Amino acid sequence: MISEIRTIAADQFWMSPCYRQACVAIHFTWKQDWPAVSQLLPVIERELAPFKARPHWGKLFTMSPAQLKSNYERLPEFVQLSKKYDPQGKFRNAFLDRNIFSS
Repeated sequence: MISEIRTIAADQFWMSPCYRQACVAIHFTWKQDWPAVSQLLPVIERELAPFKARPHWGKLFTMSPAQLKSNYERLPEFVQLSKKYDPQGKFRNAFLDRNIFSS
């Protein structure tokens, strides 16, 4: 199993975990055991909550949509642009509907 800790420079990408802030990223390689991993992720997220940690969209997380909306300050603008350029939601899926486009 592999873990890595790395620093990432701030950027200007609205939905990036590093939007307008330098970040420390922690990457874990998991065993493919979603029941076990799904129990550990909330513990990790709770410990990182004081730092307003933003999950990477391509990684596993259990953070609620409300918390994601709180942590990603430009999410409302992203949703607005998405609806403008993809009004029928052809590029959406259940993950996006649940985490980004839910009310």
